[in-house]
Amino acid sequence: MAKSINYETKDINTKDGNLRFGHIHKDQVISSVMIQGQGGLEYITIDQTGGRKGWITSRCRGRYQVKCGDNIPKGQPAFWLDAASGDIVISTRGRIRMEAENIDIQAYGSDPSNGFVNINGKEGVNIEGKSVNINGNEKMSIFTDGSMQMTAMNILKMYTGDMQSLTAASNLKPPDLSISPSILNKVFPLNL
Repeated sequence: MAKSINYETKDINTKDGNLRFGHIHKDQVISSVMIQGQGGLEYITIDQTGGRKGWITSRCRGRYQVKCGDNIPKGQPAFWLDAASGDIVISTRGRIRMEAENIDIQAYGSDPSNGFVNINGKEGVNIEGKSVNINGNEKMSIFTDGSMQMTAMNILKMYTGDMQSLTAASNLKPPDLSISPSILNKVFPLNL
């Protein structure tokens, strides 16, 4: 890889931190502006070349905190994150927790192949609330390879237009009824 050269690099530093213009990173990407803390690993950089052209990277070794919205009226966005294209990824080795008065998760698809919300728990998915409503406008399916339990401590109501029920017994071979019609007529009299 050819080494980047910048003849106009400017570095303003004190014992507390640096302000760099045109800094060249170890991977030869040139930063337009870089603010660097005393420790060196706390920085914000706006990069201009290579694989990070137009990137802004912010890094810190301690807690990263954003506080805002002190003067925003209730019901108005105080923190807005808008990715014009591409995905948003939040990754951690710890827990992700969202706390709010209300939480809305919405997926609007531009065609039938989009507009999905996927929740996947390797060991389990727990949903708990005073009232839990699930509504599938066209179809709903519940499946398990193991056992399934439905418990209503008070009343269980099921409404349907057509009930189809299959049990493990439906997998057995049906009984052989190759008995003579005369014997069958004695057991189940036919009124012909």
